Amino acid sequence: MNFFLKLPLALLVIFTCFISCGSDDSAGTSNESASKSVTISSDASSVVLGDTVTFTATSNLGEDITAQATFSVNSNSISGNTYTFQELGSFVVRAVYDNTTSNSITIIVNEPLTAITLSSNSESYFLGQNVVFNVTGNNGVNLTNQATISMVGGDNLASNVYTTTYEGAIEFTATFEGFTSPVHEITVLPAPTKFEQNVLIEDYTGTWCGWCPRISHAIELVEEQTTDAYVVAIHRGSTDPGNGYYDPFNFSAGALEDIIGLQGYPTGMLNRTTEWNYPEPNNISQVVNSTSGQSDVGLALNPSLNGNSMNIDVRVKFGGGFSAFSAKLVVYVLEDNQYFNQTNYTSYFGGSSVLTNFEHNHVLRASLTNLLGNQIPSSEFTADNVYTVNFDMAVPSNVTNTEKMSVVAVVINGSNNSAINVRGADFGDTQTFEEL
Repeated sequence: MNFFLKLPLALLVIFTCFISCGSDDSAGTSNESASKSVTISSDASSVVLGDTVTFTATSNLGEDITAQATFSVNSNSISGNTYTFQELGSFVVRAVYDNTTSNSITIIVNEPLTAITLSSNSESYFLGQNVVFNVTGNNGVNLTNQATISMVGGDNLASNVYTTTYEGAIEFTATFEGFTSPVHEITVLPAPTKFEQNVLIEDYTGTWCGWCPRISHAIELVEEQTTDAYVVAIHRGSTDPGNGYYDPFNFSAGALEDIIGLQGYPTGMLNRTTEWNYPEPNNISQVVNSTSGQSDVGLALNPSLNGNSMNIDVRVKFGGGFSAFSAKLVVYVLEDNQYFNQTNYTSYFGGSSVLTNFEHNHVLRASLTNLLGNQIPSSEFTADNVYTVNFDMAVPSNVTNTEKMSVVAVVINGSNNSAINVRGADFGDTQTFEEL
């Protein structure tokens, strides 16, 4: 027998309502929540005075509810879904549907276009550099992507970027919807001067330091592979002969140790800010590879001796690609062939615990500038300019043999203390720039 026929009529009505009414309520709740999100869009976001913009409202179900929505511009309701802008400025537009407010969009209203201007990211370029053009309307609207840019007397450009292929003055114009810009001229200069890249090795060492011969050996290996590495041996230790850390070549270099955060001896620094990887004799390529590039700065040294007086000309030439915000000059006086016993914990140089009368080279005797460098005026950074400094002074009192003296000059990036380029010379040398 059918189950429902056994139920009293009142219970049957309640049971039927429980099933059907519950289902309808659930569907109604789902539809109501589905209509609670509204998105507004427009057919333009930047227009000129007098233009009409059309707005569209969409539910989160993707339904077009434009006809049922109410739109407002700067909180003022409008009729329909179009609006003609009669004032300049920025306008916020929203839509409301079923008491739900949409996201907001902004419409920028500019002056009518009456002229266009062509500009570039610079007025002068080196051969091979890219010129980036921009086209702007008198109303401030960027028209670069819609405009046509062409070389005067030549072809249209494929884009707003032009790669310079010859030197001299070149003229360009732009056109957009019947408007032509004034002629814009750029100047193309010869490719910037580049110089051979050298590397500075600053060897923090001591005659008392048993592991320091390790870097001394590594330096010899470097010098077998390249002449583009310039070494400065910065000896540290006590000046008291009775002290176990006595070093007769001690040079006060606390300012340098501070900028590198010196942790111990030996330490080899490349171009002042890069530590030579341990074990240094196994990492000669790290030094040699530092000379493989090109530099935007070159140096030429002319040191001479007259008795106990030295005259040193240091010339620094800036290539057109030089871009450091700050540059400083460091000038060292060194001495080779200095002999003193060297403590040795390594197997190098015969492996003796004391290397008797060990030859110490590149010994730092004097810094003719601040250890961190003397400022080079920024006005000197122009392309192919030569900045010259002359040092005319007595030979440092700690030098024992003037015939073994040499000079090392370094251009430092004042922003990060790294060496941009370096060069060394013996007294009597007359150098020219190592241009590539």
